[in-house]
Amino acid sequence: MTTGVEPSIADLLRQLVDDGNHLVRTEIRLAKSEVRDNIASAAKGAVGIGIGAVLLLGAVFVLLGAAVGFLTPLVGAGFAALIVGIVTLVVGGALIMSGVNKLKVSSMMPDTAIKSVKADAKTISGSVG
Repeated sequence: MTTGVEPSIADLLRQLVDDGNHLVRTEIRLAKSEVRDNIASAAKGAVGIGIGAVLLLGAVFVLLGAAVGFLTPLVGAGFAALIVGIVTLVVGGALIMSGVNKLKVSSMMPDTAIKSVKADAKTISGSVG
């Protein structure tokens, strides 16, 4: 609905401030969402570390059992325990490494929001200058 009247400088400035506020609120919502997603990923990493630690502890017990088994006359039982211990050790180690990678600080940065804010700043500075 246009009235044919040009908007005043005050109206234009008010609209600019409103648009700026809206942009900032939108960017903050994006950053919060990204951080929330990154924290969820870190939580999954922590679960992987916990499961890996339990498996590694179990691997230590199995490997100790394998060492005892090798010292007994039943060499076959010890060899089987050694295989189970090594497989458990590898799986537990892989889970811990995966979890540690997910917990790196750089993965917590809201990269998309940062890129968006930089693009907005570049657009605004380009339109002003």
